[in-house]
Amino acid sequence: MTAESIEQRIQRAQSLRLKRMIWGFANHACTALAVIGLYLGGFLPMEPVLVFFASSLLCGTLLVLVLQFGINLRFKDPSMTMIQIIWPVIPSLYVMFFVALPQGRILFLLLATGGIMFGALALNRRQMLTIAWLFWLGYLGLVLVLGWLAPERIYWPLEAVTLFAYASVLSIVAYLGSFISELRHQLSIRNRELKHANVELVELATRDSLTSLPNRRTVMEQFEREVARSERQSPGPKALGISVLDIDHFKRINDTFGHQAGDEILRKVSRTIQATIRKGDYVGRIGGEEFLLIFPDTSPDHAVPAAERIRKAVEALRFDELPEGYRVTVSQGVTIHQVGETLQTTFKRADEALYQAKNSGRNQVLAA
Repeated sequence: MTAESIEQRIQRAQSLRLKRMIWGFANHACTALAVIGLYLGGFLPMEPVLVFFASSLLCGTLLVLVLQFGINLRFKDPSMTMIQIIWPVIPSLYVMFFVALPQGRILFLLLATGGIMFGALALNRRQMLTIAWLFWLGYLGLVLVLGWLAPERIYWPLEAVTLFAYASVLSIVAYLGSFISELRHQLSIRNRELKHANVELVELATRDSLTSLPNRRTVMEQFEREVARSERQSPGPKALGISVLDIDHFKRINDTFGHQAGDEILRKVSRTIQATIRKGDYVGRIGGEEFLLIFPDTSPDHAVPAAERIRKAVEALRFDELPEGYRVTVSQGVTIHQVGETLQTTFKRADEALYQAKNSGRNQVLAA
């Protein structure tokens, strides 16, 4: 994967995190509307309202800056899910202290419970339950502080029922949210497995299992594409060249030294061919010990030397499976595609040149 594609993936992930953050801000905006409503109804003084909006603006700005400058990428959870769920509760608890009616405090509890569901995007069950109990403990602490500083605003039987109901609701929401999160996680794993399986299927369908080179169908499809591209080009010195390559006396090698030695020779010859051809050239195994090499944008003066380099590279190989001094050689038939002819005609001409090379003593390149 290139550095550019990694950068693009990071940008897409950051963009998605920003969208989720905006959703969280929208949820907090509902709380802000409730605060305004309580103020306009005379249930909330001005000072806590100003503190609520100032602290909300400050926290929201800090979160956006952390995301924009990529600081969140250093965190274990770059989405900052728990932080985004918990921070709106702090200014809400502050405002709830000044609400005159218990019903007004329950309004904030409902809105905070909705915010927990954002944890279903990333958090596990333990994290969801942790957030739920932090919410519950926060409200319990608020009730205790009110009972100490403003006991006239506390009706303990109602608060006890509220605390019990809130604990039950938070537990259910946390459980359902973690269940959804686990389903998303399992779906993500299945998608990755499916993607990996699809890649393996493509490899099995297009690659030779022994040499990992493109198989006959794939290399012939590439040949067909190159022929079509060559036909579209304006006449010039560059053309499409191919070489049909065959390992000399390969059956004798299998019969004498075994198929395991033959398989290793095929693999090593394949790697050598790949390392020798130019960037943009193409090679595939078309069957047995035969290979097809495609040389786009070439000419007879360049195709034959390219094939000759491959022949020399293979001849220089040494194999532990073979006796010392034993050389593996290849023969090749090279030709240039002529405008207007079919790829079968071009291939047949190269194949005939290969047989001439083998009948003329092998370990050579002949051009047709």
